[in-house]
Amino acid sequence: MPRFVSLLIDRAHQRYLGLGLWLATFAVVVLAGAILGGQFVHQKMVTEAQHMLEPHLRLRENVAATFAAITDIVTAAPCSPVFHDQLRQVAFLPDGLNEFLYAPDGVVQCTVTADIQPYDLGAPDVVSDRDGLLIWYDRPLDFIGRSGLTGTILVDDGIGIVTPPVDEVAQSSDWMRFQMVDVAASGQYWPRAGQSGIFASVRTTDGPFARYFPLHDGAYADMTCLPDGTICMATTASLVDVVTANLRGVALAILLGGFLALGISGQIHALLRRFWSFEARFHRHFTPQSILCTYQPILSLATGKISGCEVLVRWRDVDGATVYPDQFLPVVEKLGLGRQLTEYVVAKACEELSAQIPSAYRLQVNFNIFPRDLDAVWLRDTLLIFEALNQRFDAVIEIVETEQLQTEHAQREIDALRRFGIKTHLDDFGTGYSNIENLARLPVDGVKLDRSFAMSADGSLMARMMLNAIDMIHAAGHRITVEGVETPERMLMLRATGQVDFIQGYLISRPIDITRFVQFLADQSVPTPMRPQLVANN
Repeated sequence: MPRFVSLLIDRAHQRYLGLGLWLATFAVVVLAGAILGGQFVHQKMVTEAQHMLEPHLRLRENVAATFAAITDIVTAAPCSPVFHDQLRQVAFLPDGLNEFLYAPDGVVQCTVTADIQPYDLGAPDVVSDRDGLLIWYDRPLDFIGRSGLTGTILVDDGIGIVTPPVDEVAQSSDWMRFQMVDVAASGQYWPRAGQSGIFASVRTTDGPFARYFPLHDGAYADMTCLPDGTICMATTASLVDVVTANLRGVALAILLGGFLALGISGQIHALLRRFWSFEARFHRHFTPQSILCTYQPILSLATGKISGCEVLVRWRDVDGATVYPDQFLPVVEKLGLGRQLTEYVVAKACEELSAQIPSAYRLQVNFNIFPRDLDAVWLRDTLLIFEALNQRFDAVIEIVETEQLQTEHAQREIDALRRFGIKTHLDDFGTGYSNIENLARLPVDGVKLDRSFAMSADGSLMARMMLNAIDMIHAAGHRITVEGVETPERMLMLRATGQVDFIQGYLISRPIDITRFVQFLADQSVPTPMRPQLVANN
């Protein structure tokens, strides 16, 4: 999971992520287009089948109406003059059929239009299991004097109707194939027109997705039947034939799909970038569990011993990477999370220090706060957890001057902190918003000189200014801490001033986790020699 998340937040992968999103979106668009296209083709097939079945539906309705009329009107003895007269009445009805015969057991005894000798029709092609109707398909009508003509004979209760061949409706789509069949209630069927084998194939295509994507063996398929299910039209359309017949439209649809996918994937990519932006990630995952504390030792030049540490915060990103303050502190300030961050850091540091630092050590523990969070009451309440440990740890507040301090407000709060027994230091003096007025007017207990001075080259303007700054801070009566000390020579120079109280920097140790800090305390040299041998811990 962390590796997957890193792909989402790593800028180097954004181009590939965008391409992947486009491909995925394009695939979805193409699939949706294929489904919609399939629905269009399917509806076209249904419409075509219904159009071709319409004459058969009308004929079926006429046959049913004619048989109903025969039942109502014909009451005379079969083949009698009255019988023939009654059948002629039926023939004159609107939409009535006009060729009737009497054929008990399939043997024609007489017709309404001709005198004939008995004629055996033979075994019927179909015996309907719905209503017992006997059907002979496409029989020559020579036996009733209709030479050269054919018709379908339907017999119900001995009385038969001769229906003429139905004029088939021409297909309007040359990419569609069909087969029309008569279907019994049992499922048995008799082909009537079209290409053989289609009905058998189409009737097996039912499935959970057939309604939405009616493809079977590379072809669209449909089964459309008359309402009573007696005649069905099975239709198929090869996917290749459909695409070939509509090649220009398909090409245009793919092109439009590509542009649509580009727009959609661009919006999704933008949403993902916002969701996985550093600020959004930090805001979502800013919890006590995501906070890491490191400890940078502070060396007392007077004793040569480690007198305390500065607690520095790190943040664990959602992919497990460690993020340094220069990246997330601006977000903390922007979102107004400074107090929450301080509370998390104080609680975690107290837990780690009290549990792992041997009780023989007494250490000063420095915490950084933003100027806007300089609130004595809140700070006292936040640091109360150290009160039970006041024989082991002295909590100190370092004011990070990332914004202008309101001098009068700062004076009141620093005085109140002093009454609560909490010391305050000015951090990073010489950069940002620090100024001589703050140095002179604020009743702080100490001042930390920014690391840029100690890290400057010997003989440089910054190196000379460092000595002037030390003189100025000393003249203001504040204890001095210099950070950024990386060489023994710079340490000896600071010791030689007689004005610097504490130093910290990579010469002593880089910020380290609690386990290594405990080990560092155990391994430190006591006392520190004039030319220190302490090295930075990696």
